[in-house]
Amino acid sequence: AWGMLFGPWMAGAAIVLYDGDIRFDAVCHLKLIAKLRVSTFCAPPTVYRLFTQHDLTTYDLSSIRHSVSAGEPLNPEVIRVWKETTGTVVHDGYGQTETVNVVANFPFMPVRPGSMGKAAPGFTVSIVND
Repeated sequence: AWGMLFGPWMAGAAIVLYDGDIRFDAVCHLKLIAKLRVSTFCAPPTVYRLFTQHDLTTYDLSSIRHSVSAGEPLNPEVIRVWKETTGTVVHDGYGQTETVNVVANFPFMPVRPGSMGKAAPGFTVSIVND
């Protein structure tokens, strides 16, 4: 998505994209994070859930400084396990792939596990029941 590729590139950051087997392999990805010293990790909630099915302490995840997820709220237990292992809180977000987050747990606000956060500055959000 736009914010995950072009934003970091414009800031001079390196981006790691996995172009391997279509089936997700949690162990392979955890090893890559450790080997490449990934500092900001962004993945859908399912990836975090699959990661926490493994003993995360066997991987060096100390390079991770920021963790981001999007698409659906991440369950509190996974957020807790991830924080205990990496020291980072997963910041959930919601928005269109083609644009930016409209609702998120931004770094300047406390994260309520299970919540997608609040409206981004400049956005007005409402829930409509048709």
